[in-house]
Amino acid sequence: MYDGRDRWQEEMARIRRACVRFSRHCRKRIRKRGITAEEVASVVKNGEIIQGHAPGMYRNNPDPVRVIIGYGNGDRILHLVVALHGKTVIMVTAYEPDPEIWEKDCRTLKPPRR
Repeated sequence: MYDGRDRWQEEMARIRRACVRFSRHCRKRIRKRGITAEEVASVVKNGEIIQGHAPGMYRNNPDPVRVIIGYGNGDRILHLVVALHGKTVIMVTAYEPDPEIWEKDCRTLKPPRR
């Protein structure tokens, strides 16, 4: 994982201003998971970056990738995975954090089980 936390607020501001494009994979996943475009917009508007991956580290994506946490409808916590591609932000996927993988704060990954 990439730890560029000192730049995450700046990157989040950039994400909010950027042209956003949904990947085919993301459109498919949000439809399957019942996540609306309005919820995605809410997470982008009010969310914050909780994880960063350097170029090539997230499933061979050549762009830097960030995980954003925020709220969808009501108290529904969502994660957005976005790729920073020049002046464009590509929505890679969106999901509700799995309690088997994430701590109760939904910001921290649980340690791997042995």
